[in-house]
Amino acid sequence: MKSLSPIFAALFALSASLAFADAQAGERRVVRTNGQGSGSAVRGISLQGSDGSSLERRASRSRSDDGSRQSERSLSATGSQGSSLQSNGGLTYTAESGLSQSRSTSLTNAATGNSVQGNTSYSRDGGLTRSVACQDASGASIACLSR
Repeated sequence: MKSLSPIFAALFALSASLAFADAQAGERRVVRTNGQGSGSAVRGISLQGSDGSSLERRASRSRSDDGSRQSERSLSATGSQGSSLQSNGGLTYTAESGLSQSRSTSLTNAATGNSVQGNTSYSRDGGLTRSVACQDASGASIACLSR
């Protein structure tokens, strides 16, 4: 099984490339409740670096009267050289099916066009599954780097 560590290294590099001293930032949070046990919260932040880099993060959570819960998160980052990272995930809990989770992450190197896609999911019935696939600029499969 291949490691997803290159994704996290790239995320760090992309986030470090943001010129935070000159960055334009915006944040928004919305919370709603119905007074009967249900509610939702949405939060987002957006950063724009002076060098053309950007970072956007969104998160939402909700809870229903029956105790079920749902959470979704997304992250999108673009470095000053054009490399990008997209990550989306969600978590759901219900009394009937228990906890289930999924996350999908894609990273593209602007210089080479190579990309890596990682998927992880978990459910009570299906257990944990992971997959990693790497492609070159033409879409052909290539070997993924490991640690």
